[in-house]
Amino acid sequence: MFRFLDQFAIILREAPVETGRAANRFSTSQAVGETEPLECHRCQCEKVYDQVMSRVLRVKNMCTSSGNTCTVKNFSAQRRRNKAISADYANIYMKPTGEAKRLKFAGGAALGSTHIGYGMDTAVDALEGWGTTAAPNEPADIVLENGTRIRNDGLPGDLVDWQEIGSWVLTGDGWFDGVTYQDTLVGLRRLIYGNLAIYMDLGAVLHFCQMHEERFHFFRDGKVEEFIECFDHFVNYVKDKYAHEHEVYSGQGTFGSPEGGYLRNGLRGIAANNFERSLTIIDHEQRNILEDFMYRLNQSSIPPAAFSDLGGRGGDARFRKFMNALEKVAGNRYGPGTMFSGIRGLFSATPLPYRIEHVSITMAGVVSISLQSQKQPFMYPFTGGDFSDQNVRTPWFKDVVRHFVRAENEDFTWPEGGTNTSYPVFLKRGGEDLGRVSASRHPQLKPLLYAEIQAVAAAGPR
Repeated sequence: MFRFLDQFAIILREAPVETGRAANRFSTSQAVGETEPLECHRCQCEKVYDQVMSRVLRVKNMCTSSGNTCTVKNFSAQRRRNKAISADYANIYMKPTGEAKRLKFAGGAALGSTHIGYGMDTAVDALEGWGTTAAPNEPADIVLENGTRIRNDGLPGDLVDWQEIGSWVLTGDGWFDGVTYQDTLVGLRRLIYGNLAIYMDLGAVLHFCQMHEERFHFFRDGKVEEFIECFDHFVNYVKDKYAHEHEVYSGQGTFGSPEGGYLRNGLRGIAANNFERSLTIIDHEQRNILEDFMYRLNQSSIPPAAFSDLGGRGGDARFRKFMNALEKVAGNRYGPGTMFSGIRGLFSATPLPYRIEHVSITMAGVVSISLQSQKQPFMYPFTGGDFSDQNVRTPWFKDVVRHFVRAENEDFTWPEGGTNTSYPVFLKRGGEDLGRVSASRHPQLKPLLYAEIQAVAAAGPR
């Protein structure tokens, strides 16, 4: 007998357990395919499952289109898929249905995945500078978008290699923390692997929420626990039918894991339109997915070849060094330049978002700078610590999503207007300058934020 429980472990109803299906340790029902969301609803709900997965798999397989081979070494293919992932999150969020706006994670994920892509670019720049071009008969660690094949030249301190020196200087003080070519290669590969793993989980969850709501309106009608039952059956179905598509769906994979109650309680928050309660979905993504598939690899969940490509067990320490150095890129927590600017919550389709800068007019000329102390509507700084520690990064990611919602709701305290020779402006370097701002005169943030998300959607491959 299988018992359906609510969030307080109170039995809602009981149903007989079906037999003849494979075991699934992450099903709340203890076996694949046995959950019955609603006797009158299940057959209709099941029609959504393959439609959801067709959308997810289209994005996953995007890197193999146009004749590309989706290998860990093919950066062009992997970057193409990163853009497809970012665009898919953006398209979910910008759906015209009002219910889509409950899925705050889709908007934040679109921008977050975009900046993961810029982090990949930074790692590739460093590898190209540190390494050397591989001969036709030599194995390469990575193939760049222009076809150049790069391998490690084994000379981390080669002072006559000016390209190598440039790669160290390019990344500010970050790469002087003892990070090596091999650390950076492992870092790049794990960024790529984690970007896909999180999408295979979160992308499927978001598509399911949206498609189920568009068709059945359980959120609108307050059928929260009925929705959770249907979601449980969807998880079982995916892990049963699509286990071969990605490791997160395998028997040891953590797709839809009930561990900690994070995901389902977060979905209850979405269904009840309770934003703060929904934030436990971030706990699920960071603690149940990325902890196993990016930060500290769960060897039992990952094929041996992929485990080796990702640096094996020793790769955990390499990735920790890489991420904590990446956080320091450019030195300034708000980023002084237009290149990738480290680990920050950046709500932008480009490497730097709109930001408040302070103009100073003196006899020597006009200077515009971004003060590190100035709070920004489209930036949220990381305040330090070991980013690879799930108890450090998870609360920070929640704060980033809160900041996203504040920007969407126009909840920002603009600076005072200043004087004729010293005043704040709002601009995007390399983009639009919206001019002088003050507490009484400033642009609306929501249209700008949505324009950035739409730009991410438009940048996705077709």
